[in-house]
Order: sequence, then C-alpha cells, then structure tokens
Amino acid sequence: MIHAAAPSLTGLPVLETERLVLRGPQATDWAAFRDYRLSPRTVFTGGVKKPHEAAEQFASFFGHWVLRGFGRLIAEDRESGQPLGHFGPMQWEEGGEVELTWSLWTAAAEGRGLATEAALALRDWVFGRLGLPMAVAMVHRDNAASHAIARRLGGQVIAGRVPAWVEVGSVYRFGPEGQA
Repeated sequence: MIHAAAPSLTGLPVLETERLVLRGPQATDWAAFRDYRLSPRTVFTGGVKKPHEAAEQFASFFGHWVLRGFGRLIAEDRESGQPLGHFGPMQWEEGGEVELTWSLWTAAAEGRGLATEAALALRDWVFGRLGLPMAVAMVHRDNAASHAIARRLGGQVIAGRVPAWVEVGSVYRFGPEGQA
C-alpha cells in the first residue's frame, strides 16, 4: 500500500465563531465526510453517493481552492475538534456566479444554530475579505432548514429561477451586508 503525504493547503483563512472554527479541509475530515455522503442525510444535496463519488467530491474541496483561490471550509466544533460540516463559496465555471454552500454532516449537529452561525461567518468573509459583489444559494424545495438559513443571511428569492442541480427549489441572491 502506498502512503503519500496527507494533503495540506496553506494560507487558507480561518474563521472563528463562538462555537466553531471554520478552516481549510484536511485529510482527517475524510471519514466524517464519507459517512455523510453515503447517508440519506444528503437527500437535499444530490442524494446518496457511491464511495468513489464521495471521494471525488471530497477531493474537489482541495482542488477548488487551487483552481479558484477560494472554496469550502470545514466547520469544526471548537470544544471537541470534530468536523461538523462544510460551508463555503463554490464556482462551477471560471467567471461564473458563485454559490454559497452549507451542509451539516450529522443529525447531532442540527437544531443548535450551528449552521446559521457558520453561514453568517461565511457570508461576512465572502463579501468582506474575499470581496465578492454577489452570490447565490440553491436550495431544494423541501429543505426547510436551508431556506431558513438563506433568509437569515438576507437572501432574496430570484423569481422563476430553479437550482442548476435539481428541478424543484429556489435560488437566493445575496449581496454585501445581507443586501440582495
């Protein structure tokens, strides 16, 4: 078996909130992410994946930073150090619109306001230090928790627009300081 050095990205931002540290992805996050992607929790984010598909998605966390200079951060519980989910901007195509993404990886992390806490820090970073003028979020029709987060972040629904990856849902528009 070949054991290469664990991937590591340097110079990535670290965002801190009261209960979370949002930091770059690390190889040690793989097991938690894999368990999430192979579970029914992903019903609103593309559905259950095969192990190799989950591995490709995890690798894209690293690659996106290299391709675009920004990307998803891993939300880590400040006390336990456990990875809880991913939050960050994603850009499908060079020069295309930027999508704000957020996902909690376990049911145990839900219902405590952690996703909103992380998403607010993400929004402030995206429109502050990163300097983006606008972003969107694509939310499945039945994902009530993500719709609530999008509204808390100041998102406004773009009438008549549906997410690129699902036929039923809403696209929210965001601007600096919650301006849509």
